[in-house]
Amino acid sequence: MSEVVRIIFICGLCFGVMIPQVHAQSETEPDRQLRILEPSDEIRRLDPAFQMIMEKIDGDLRHILSSPMRLTPKGTAITGLTLLGTLFLITKDEEYLSDIADSRDENSDDIFERLRVLGRNVPSTAAGMYLLGYFLDSKSLKSSSLESLEAVAITALITAGSGYAIGHKGPDDSVNSNDFEPFNKYRSMPDMDSSLIFSVAGVFAYDKHFLEAMLYYGIAAGTAYSRLYFQDAWPSDVFLGSILGTVIGRTVAARSRNGGESNFTLLPVLEHNGQAAIGLKVEFKL
Repeated sequence: MSEVVRIIFICGLCFGVMIPQVHAQSETEPDRQLRILEPSDEIRRLDPAFQMIMEKIDGDLRHILSSPMRLTPKGTAITGLTLLGTLFLITKDEEYLSDIADSRDENSDDIFERLRVLGRNVPSTAAGMYLLGYFLDSKSLKSSSLESLEAVAITALITAGSGYAIGHKGPDDSVNSNDFEPFNKYRSMPDMDSSLIFSVAGVFAYDKHFLEAMLYYGIAAGTAYSRLYFQDAWPSDVFLGSILGTVIGRTVAARSRNGGESNFTLLPVLEHNGQAAIGLKVEFKL
């Protein structure tokens, strides 16, 4: 009988210990469930700004892509001369590239290596120019830097697409400049680095004095020439990329500037929870 009482006592003790734990678990279980948190009102207020920026880029891209349908006599002449110049250079690419290789020396190697690095980091350079303008409190530098970033994005898209369609093999892929394989992996024409650096130069040189504009275009020309100096592209690739980048950069600058002010500005923001963020201020003038 004592064994039965002992078993009943042990079972009762275990049951009494388990009930509070099950009850506590049932009370705390809802707090451990996954819940979808809605974004706060502060974050929602940034959405229209980003939407307007994307609409602006989309509008500029559409304007540039449809520009052949709105060519003026001057624009038609420039387009024709660009195509003729590109075709002429294709017949001279090997000769000109060989002459450039024969003129290399150690001093020039150092200079053009720095310009080569600049050409491969154009987006980072444009972003760095904006930060410089922010610390110097230069509205014009910040405005030009933001416009140049938009120009770089549009230029990269158009250059990559046209390069894929043209399929020109670069010096690393062929010894013959007349070697084309459209819609393939070869995208040497137009040259991407030349397009990007000239799109930035086109923005910064827009509406500037002659000497200041020549400074920007001179840096871009030196960067583009570094592509030839190190045999990274054919002269025809660099020529077409330079013209394309200049046209896009100047078009973006012309469509973006209203009275010399930028359409959008980046602002440092401190949120209510103490976290740092970046706000986007957009101004549209009708």
